[in-house]
Amino acid sequence: MGATASTYSASLTGSYTVDVTDSSGTVSTSPADAVTVNAVPGAPTAGSNSPVCAGSTLNLTASTVAGATYAWTGPNSFSSTSQNPSIANVTAAAGGSYSVRVTVNGCQSSAGTTSVTVKATPAPPTPGSNSPVCVGSTLNLTASTVAGATYAWTGPSGYTSTQQNPSIMNAMAANSGMYGVRVTVNGCQSNAATTSVNVGDATPPSVTAPAPTTTTQTICQ
Repeated sequence: MGATASTYSASLTGSYTVDVTDSSGTVSTSPADAVTVNAVPGAPTAGSNSPVCAGSTLNLTASTVAGATYAWTGPNSFSSTSQNPSIANVTAAAGGSYSVRVTVNGCQSSAGTTSVTVKATPAPPTPGSNSPVCVGSTLNLTASTVAGATYAWTGPSGYTSTQQNPSIMNAMAANSGMYGVRVTVNGCQSNAATTSVNVGDATPPSVTAPAPTTTTQTICQ
């Protein structure tokens, strides 16, 4: 009989024969099927767009391996057969280690891995103002304090500000309307919270004229 081996490499590809020895010592040789030993593919290189913010899309990537099929596994029971899968609207549960293997000619590679971080999205701040205010006065906008945050205000007439508590001097009627504010913490931006503002003319006090008094006189002659 030909050579035996416990491990196989591509160098063992070829044609083999089978030698059979009977009880009388007679040896007969017959050809066997041709044997092909396929190479085990190398592990693909895994990557992602991590870190990502909760609510955004996580994009996983794997290097291209000719003729390969892909198998991803990851946190929260994730699995995919796409080369470059995506997870929309990710949550904190999607954070962790992801693995990808490729299979070529029936042989599967070892795993390539990548670590993913999903950052929390901050809650929106609480906005406010000193509205209603009179035309020509100062409009003061306020937002609650969020640790480590930067602020972004938007409002009527193209208004913007990056201050936590901005002011608008000499406010006009055009400054009336809805103002929104967002905070960004650790690269993640909150939803917008809004407050309504009214800038108007001072209303003069109403004056009610007294009703005329009628006097009746009796004249004797």
